[in-house]
Amino acid sequence: MTDDLGAHDVEELRALMREHHLLPEVPAALLEPATRTTAGTADTSGHDLRSPDAAESLLASILATPHPGPTEVEPSAASSARRVQPATDRSGEPARRQRLHRRAAVLAVAAATVVVAVVGSQLSSSPTAVAGGAPPLVYAEASPEAAWDGSLPSAHDTLVELASVADDAPDLPRAGDVQHISRYSWLSESVGDADGNTTTAVYPTSDEWWVAPDGSAQSVQRRAEAVGYDGRVDPDAEDSAAGPLSTDDFMPGTVEPFAVAELPTDPDAMESALLATMPAEYVENPEYRDTLLVEAAASLSRTSIVPQDVASAMLTVLSDAPSIQLLGDTTDRLGRPGVAVAVPDSLMKDSDVEAVTVLIISPTDGQLMGTETVTLTNLMIDVDEPTVTGFTTITDRRWVAAIGD
Repeated sequence: MTDDLGAHDVEELRALMREHHLLPEVPAALLEPATRTTAGTADTSGHDLRSPDAAESLLASILATPHPGPTEVEPSAASSARRVQPATDRSGEPARRQRLHRRAAVLAVAAATVVVAVVGSQLSSSPTAVAGGAPPLVYAEASPEAAWDGSLPSAHDTLVELASVADDAPDLPRAGDVQHISRYSWLSESVGDADGNTTTAVYPTSDEWWVAPDGSAQSVQRRAEAVGYDGRVDPDAEDSAAGPLSTDDFMPGTVEPFAVAELPTDPDAMESALLATMPAEYVENPEYRDTLLVEAAASLSRTSIVPQDVASAMLTVLSDAPSIQLLGDTTDRLGRPGVAVAVPDSLMKDSDVEAVTVLIISPTDGQLMGTETVTLTNLMIDVDEPTVTGFTTITDRRWVAAIGD
């Protein structure tokens, strides 16, 4: 068989699979621009991610259901040891770093297995499964819903290890002075009508964010059609008010470009600085403290390039938050190895909403890779069982020469 004939056969097979709904349709709005890569992001070198095939692969990787069993991430020796070993002082750092790096190597193999499983799931699942959705990730220790009642192990020791890893990792190389962050998210929009009814729609969104040294910034967002929490397109949902593609430009002085880099690295001062970014009325309530710290650290990491010493200080602060619990090793929605911790969302308790926030952290540099919102109960959106109701996957961070690069 010639190469040309082989390519033709492959295309015919792909067309047949699409006809029978065995491959997902990729929203055109998400096909541009090409995803960039850097340390800790998915390796897409050598592939043109503007092509439908490559984008299809990326979207399938983000939305495919992780498989249990052979592809499930097994707890590493380091994870198991943490359950019985007390926290150690700075003299134990080399051993901790070795454990984290060994775990990263093991998880890299597991991540590759999950990527293979993604392809398999698209070939073998029913059209309902292929419709997408944001299925729960697989965690080595437990599921996020178990964190709601505080029954999981403390994340203290793991976060101390990750803080040490972050402190030792090099900062990103600089090709310029402009921060650029790419993300893929499920973003919710709520709209009220004249009768006081509120409807919520979820828009799969690819967005890019640039911040220049003069405080100017640009946000580019590409939105697909609204979906339900099961991932199916919602035919009754209105189009996003912002449209399928929106670009927002912010004049110089709008953003504080050096705010994150100038955060204190002393843990007590860092805690105060993180809480200062949250609404004062919430900070005054001690029951909200752990949730606020997680939200503040996640928000800063999603919108700024965080220096390694600052990332280390953030993780040190989080390690002392008693309600942050260990979910264990995982692979994120791009198949990258990560370590997950969870905190019950105390801000929503007064609204009779039970939800858990998950942080996924890189075991190689201690940087945030993504967040997940798992809702157990929320009558306002008809959720009465554990459901992923939102997530953000950070696909790239880098320094570039100019906004738009």
